[in-house]
Amino acid sequence: MSQTIVAALIGITAGVVSGLFGIGGGLVFVPGLVLILGFEQHRAHATSSAAVVVTATTGAIRFFDGGAADLRSGGLLACGAILGALVGATLMGKVPSKRLKALFALVAAVAAIRLTLGGLGTSVGVDHIETTLGTMIGIVLLGMATGTLMSMLGLGGGLVYVPILALVFGLEQHIAQGTSLVAIVPTAASAAIVHYRAHRVDLPIALILGTGSIVGVLLGALLAFSLAGSTLQFLFSGLLVLAAGLQLFRKS
Repeated sequence: MSQTIVAALIGITAGVVSGLFGIGGGLVFVPGLVLILGFEQHRAHATSSAAVVVTATTGAIRFFDGGAADLRSGGLLACGAILGALVGATLMGKVPSKRLKALFALVAAVAAIRLTLGGLGTSVGVDHIETTLGTMIGIVLLGMATGTLMSMLGLGGGLVYVPILALVFGLEQHIAQGTSLVAIVPTAASAAIVHYRAHRVDLPIALILGTGSIVGVLLGALLAFSLAGSTLQFLFSGLLVLAAGLQLFRKS
């Protein structure tokens, strides 16, 4: 099977996961590039960040079109995350990675339990976050914390954005996922630009991944909109457990 077809299939798979859960798709892109296409880890992350721009943009548009995205909150999260990524890059190597992984696993486990409990009941949530000065500052600060963690652990923002938006700010699950995708677009774009200037992005593969992901995102979003918010919360909790496990057992 040719590299082009394999990359397209990876893109479609990542897109389905992205559209279903409101994440960027790096959770699929990076392992696919490394384990299947034989990419070196740093080049895989760089190429993934470029593909995520296409994936998240498609998902954000689809969720917004379905009335399930808070643009203002997503933009504020992104502003904080971009600043946090700079902090994370500075701190990288100064904080033991094992402690960071353990912290993420603990937070993910707590969030998974909360989401599971929510998924067992009826999904109740607001359709937007009230934009008081306090909430806006809180969103930016949480975005910074997320961006720092993302940068230091190589995580995708959606794994943190969605639980924060659903559990801390009380957004309905579909809207939390759509808002997450809105926030991912500028953060992934800023990372992709940095990587591209450093000549780490395999642009042809990134374009194939991104093109494939468009189809996958639309399929994933279609599935997401067919499910109740409580069901999505339950499924997302499983994704968090998987991500936490991968972090704990991943080699530094």
